[in-house]
Amino acid sequence: MEVLKKRNEFKLASGGKKFVTPSFIFLEHNLEDKMHSSPKIGYTASKKIGTSVLRNKAKRRMRSVIAEVFINYARQDTNYVMIARKAILDYPYESLKSDLERLCKKI
Repeated sequence: MEVLKKRNEFKLASGGKKFVTPSFIFLEHNLEDKMHSSPKIGYTASKKIGTSVLRNKAKRRMRSVIAEVFINYARQDTNYVMIARKAILDYPYESLKSDLERLCKKI
């Protein structure tokens, strides 16, 4: 799964569907051009999360749960953004996985 890197790719995703859980916010944006591109995902942890060490920990947890759960549900021609909330640092990993699995069934 490719990673979003440019600011305009992240901004596009904010115009799509939004799903909120206690530990993260998940954005989904279907691309209009339908070039059969592979799904892309971006990870965001703002300074509200804490120091850079805590932000990196949050992003590592998000990458890990995406690799385990979401990789099977991602659709072509779609960009996804996962935004960390402060609770992600203390949230049990199994709860993160179950939240994402529930969210995948909604998508």
